[in-house]
Amino acid sequence: MTTEKLSLQNQKVFDLLSRSKTPLSAYEILDKLRKHGVRSPPTVYRALEKLQQMGLVHRVETLNAFVVCRHVCGKPHGGVSPFAICTSCGAVQELCEPTLARALKKLGAEFLAEVGHKIFEVSGICHACQSKKITHV
Repeated sequence: MTTEKLSLQNQKVFDLLSRSKTPLSAYEILDKLRKHGVRSPPTVYRALEKLQQMGLVHRVETLNAFVVCRHVCGKPHGGVSPFAICTSCGAVQELCEPTLARALKKLGAEFLAEVGHKIFEVSGICHACQSKKITHV
């Protein structure tokens, strides 16, 4: 994934998301970038849309927030970006399961003439939060 062709505004949004430990909503991004000259919601939304089109950023649907693509397994994800979301600390991990796209498309095709938007998100308590919970009991 290359960020060489990003506009200054898009680069600012990408850099902020890259540094964030948790997903950020568009308004959280706007608030954090105000001091860097980003002042309007449409600017952030346009940047997020462009970054998504480029495959650099994903929207975590259940959180209505955005994360940088950390798809590191080297396998194509077929338009599906599955996520595991910790309901305790808010951390999100992109999962690498290339067969998921094919399975969702096949299952969706049983009802849908055309499968467009493929979302797969699971939530629960991450291992780190679970171990903290156990040690503090």
